Amino acid sequence: MLIFLMRIEKIELIGFKSFSERTAFNLHPGITCIVGPNGCGKSNVVDAFRWALGEQSAKSLRGEKMEEVIFNGSSTKKPKGMAEVTLVVSGMGDPTQDNGNDPQNFTSVTRRLYRSGESEYMANKSVCRLKDIKDLFLDTGLEVKSYSILEQDRIAAILNSKPQDRRFIIEEVAGVMKYKVRKTEAQNKLEASRLNLQRINDIVTEVKRQINALDRQAKKAERYKKLSAETRTIELKLAKRDYHALRESLEKILAEYTALKENEVLKKAELTKIENISETNRFGILEKEKALEVIQQEFRDAEKAIAETERAIAVLNTDRDNLKEYLAKLFTQREEFETKRNELSEKLGELNGTETRLFGDMEGLKEELRLKNELIESVENELSEKESSVDSKRRDVFSASEELSTLRNETGRMQASLEALERKEAALIKDADDSKKVLGEIDLSIRDVEGSLRDKNAEALLLNEKKSVYTAEGSSLREKIEHLRDELSKTKEDLASNISRMGSLKELVLDAPTREILQEGSNLHIVSSLSDILNVDPEYEKAVENALSEKINSFILKSLADIETAISTLKSKGSGRMSFIPLDSRTADELSDVPAGIIGRAADFVRVDAEFAGIAKNLLKNIFIVKDLKTALAMRESGNNCFFVTLDGEIVEPSGIVIGGEGRGVLKRKRELREIEELIGQKTDSISMLQEDINRLQQELSEKESGIKDIEAAIVDAEKEMSLSKLTSANYQEEKDRTDRKLAYLAIEVEEIVREKESLKNMISEKEKAISAGESEKSAIEKDMAGLLEEIIQKKIDYEEDRSHITDLRLSITAHKEKIEAVQKETETTGNALEELSQKDNLLSEEIKSVEGRISQREAESGENEEKVKVMVLNADRLREDISARKEALEQENQQMLSYEQAVKALRHEIDALTSKVSSLDVERAEHRLKIENLTENIRQNYGTEIDSLETEPLLPEDEERLTELKQKIQELGPVNLGTLEEYEELTTRYEFLSKQQEDLNRSIAELEEAITKINSTTRKKLREAFDALKIKFSEVFLSLFGGGRAEIILTDESNILETGIDIIAQPPGKKLQNITLLSGGEKALTALSILFASFLIKPTPLCILDEADAPLDDSNTGRFSRMLRELSTNIQFIVITHNRVTMEASDYIYGITMEEPGVSKVISMQLAEA
Repeated sequence: MLIFLMRIEKIELIGFKSFSERTAFNLHPGITCIVGPNGCGKSNVVDAFRWALGEQSAKSLRGEKMEEVIFNGSSTKKPKGMAEVTLVVSGMGDPTQDNGNDPQNFTSVTRRLYRSGESEYMANKSVCRLKDIKDLFLDTGLEVKSYSILEQDRIAAILNSKPQDRRFIIEEVAGVMKYKVRKTEAQNKLEASRLNLQRINDIVTEVKRQINALDRQAKKAERYKKLSAETRTIELKLAKRDYHALRESLEKILAEYTALKENEVLKKAELTKIENISETNRFGILEKEKALEVIQQEFRDAEKAIAETERAIAVLNTDRDNLKEYLAKLFTQREEFETKRNELSEKLGELNGTETRLFGDMEGLKEELRLKNELIESVENELSEKESSVDSKRRDVFSASEELSTLRNETGRMQASLEALERKEAALIKDADDSKKVLGEIDLSIRDVEGSLRDKNAEALLLNEKKSVYTAEGSSLREKIEHLRDELSKTKEDLASNISRMGSLKELVLDAPTREILQEGSNLHIVSSLSDILNVDPEYEKAVENALSEKINSFILKSLADIETAISTLKSKGSGRMSFIPLDSRTADELSDVPAGIIGRAADFVRVDAEFAGIAKNLLKNIFIVKDLKTALAMRESGNNCFFVTLDGEIVEPSGIVIGGEGRGVLKRKRELREIEELIGQKTDSISMLQEDINRLQQELSEKESGIKDIEAAIVDAEKEMSLSKLTSANYQEEKDRTDRKLAYLAIEVEEIVREKESLKNMISEKEKAISAGESEKSAIEKDMAGLLEEIIQKKIDYEEDRSHITDLRLSITAHKEKIEAVQKETETTGNALEELSQKDNLLSEEIKSVEGRISQREAESGENEEKVKVMVLNADRLREDISARKEALEQENQQMLSYEQAVKALRHEIDALTSKVSSLDVERAEHRLKIENLTENIRQNYGTEIDSLETEPLLPEDEERLTELKQKIQELGPVNLGTLEEYEELTTRYEFLSKQQEDLNRSIAELEEAITKINSTTRKKLREAFDALKIKFSEVFLSLFGGGRAEIILTDESNILETGIDIIAQPPGKKLQNITLLSGGEKALTALSILFASFLIKPTPLCILDEADAPLDDSNTGRFSRMLRELSTNIQFIVITHNRVTMEASDYIYGITMEEPGVSKVISMQLAEA
């Protein structure tokens, strides 16, 4: 057998469960028993070992949450903040190295858990990971779930579990745990690689589709770029012309504005001067008011202090009176102590006299006892001589009786043997008859089992077909779920894009002043914005928006009063300018004559709600839409002094002013915003529906997978029953052959019994004659012995009377001793009481002195506080007079402030008149600046350049006509994605990168599949070798532990040893072959231990912990169990938690665990190996 050099040297616990202090279990080779009463904490040692190896389940540690392993305190000990367990292991390392399994090579493994929830793992006091700890013990037999840690419940679980759950036994024996771990890691990587490959394949397909789609768009974008470049050149020329005209007009307005502003500044300076004087006076008044408040607070504090001091005086007086009452009680108590002291002194004298008298009486009784003892001694010698003679006679009688008994016993045994032979003869005849009946029953059973086997085989075929159907349906559901998830992901991306676009449009639509007004919306009674109420067809958006110009950003308010409030808000915050429209605007008259050649009135192409109809009509009255600028100019030349706007947004005003260029596109953006909001709602609904479909399909998939598991379980059960049926059939056939052999054997046995009966009858007759002669000899000896016994009886009566008197004397002496001891004890008690009374009297005197001092102190403090009150009253009167004077001075200064405020009011009236004129010019200046800013911003946004630095060629007469032609061509191109060329190049690069990733993943998958195949091959070989070895050893160990019978393990699926389960068949001696679930508790325990010990014989583990594994065993089974432990302990350390004395006797070391204090375990050790 392999000698396992690795050994557990020590387990050390600190604050783990009931082990509050540092507790160490030094483990030695051989068997170590841990004993103690129920509930003392024995099983906590097993929990500590498993916890240190990395157990993560609190339930496996007999708890609800992991924090419960920390010592939670007792009646005298506080809870611990940390639990720690350390395992010290020797001989751990690589056996191929020189010192790999050196017994002196120690490794410590530690696990800590803090009450905060933090935990640590350490190897040789260095912090490490849980995985490192698990790797350290991998395939050593010391893993958390290995069979080296076996509790009573787990013994039952080994036999009651499913065959699939039992396969861990041969996996442990085969040492394939590291291969399973590697295989699992490889399978996880393989699954991840396949998922990545599937995702990349989908992405590659999508990228290829996008490349094909972008090829046509890229060519369209190239043409768009050429047309846009020429359009840009012409539009920049027109913008430069308009920019210079606006700048010249703005300079004239600024000159007049500056003059008025200077006059306004002078007036404001004068106003500021008066306001500063007024503010200075106001500040002075505030300072004086604050000073007055301070003095008033001082006055209130003084009154409060007087009240508090008076309350303190009352408290001190009450305390003094209470102390005087207490002092009177102390004097009374001292008088009582003096009376009690006198009584105790008298009692002490009486006790001393009683003690002297009792000592005299006891000495007389002792002398009488000595004389009686001498008399008894002579009687005892005479009795001894006579009893010796009786003993000699008794031995003769006993010898004769023994000889007679032997003869009678031999006769009885012969008679019993004769009766037994007769019973055996009858039993053999009956057994032969029963065996003939059994043969018939066995033939019937064989036919029944074969029929059941055919039924189960058909059932297994049907279940496999049903499993195939469920598997195919499950695959189809997975494909549908993946398709829906892709669609869901794409919809979410579209939703996010639309939300981002909506945010951008809102930023473009809302400038700073607009946001300011919207923030005040509830206070200003905003009904809506003008751009929100207008619904215009896309082809007329430019015309309507440019016709309204800056008014498109106006807000509709309920009334003129709300408009005044809004304008005040803009002024106070310096937020710029804004247009407002009252909701109750009056409808203006329109021209009755409509010029010929127009498309229509602008108002006819706008749709608004009824409440806003008047506003729309007022704003768009007498504005006509025409096809283009050429038409508008022609109609103007023909004498139509109307307001014309083209479809591209150019304006011809009645004054002759022509306005052109690109607008801000507010209506277009508002329309896009509404469309996107509607689209977002649709996408949100689509996401909800897709998620519901996915959830529904996942539910169906879960049901299918659950169905497959049920079917697989049913298949395993059917195959298990088929294997059991085959085995049962073979057993029946074997039993039939055995019964035939038994019938032949029974015939021979009956003949032999007849011969034995005749021989016994002859021997019984001879023995009966010898018994009659022995009885006569015995009677003569008994008669001589009777005479001696009568003499002894009389002597003993006299002897017993003397002994009774001696006993009475001794009892009297003992009684006197007890009385003396009682008197001495009472004397001591009385003396102690006198001493205690003296001490109390001394303490009482000290307390009286203390109370008298406290009374004097209270009277002194009360006098001091009364003096303080007099001083405080004088100070409060002084503060009251100061407050009155300060109030009169403040009243005079407030009158002066009224005159300053009247002067400020007059100046502000003059400034308001100037401000009105300045505001009028400011409006014109702002309008020009806004036009310049809009023009500048349009150029900046559309062309990315500044109009001030723009250098263009002179504007040609045909440029405006060419611009119209270019826009028409661009419009004919339709929507164009300008980023198509760059996107096309990026997609091509990405396609090449993804193709390379496809190759790498395919290569990685092939390598992982090859590695899994090699692992499976190695694992299969090791499992087969381990199973064959375990099958032989299990049968041998079972025979040894049961003292007979037979048992074996079988595979539920011989063809698939990597996944097969294990069935256990056991036949204890004297029983029929049966399923292990029908065995008794003790038989189940021995069967499970047989598997465990058989595993150890093939692959020893460094340590085995058995927690009350011997509990179900009787004494004989426990003896065999202990002998097996002793054999295995030469190579394996055993820790056995037990209550069984037989197991304890087999141990080398014993640790006793007790609970001297409830909730706290204490350890006591004992070495037994040398004894």
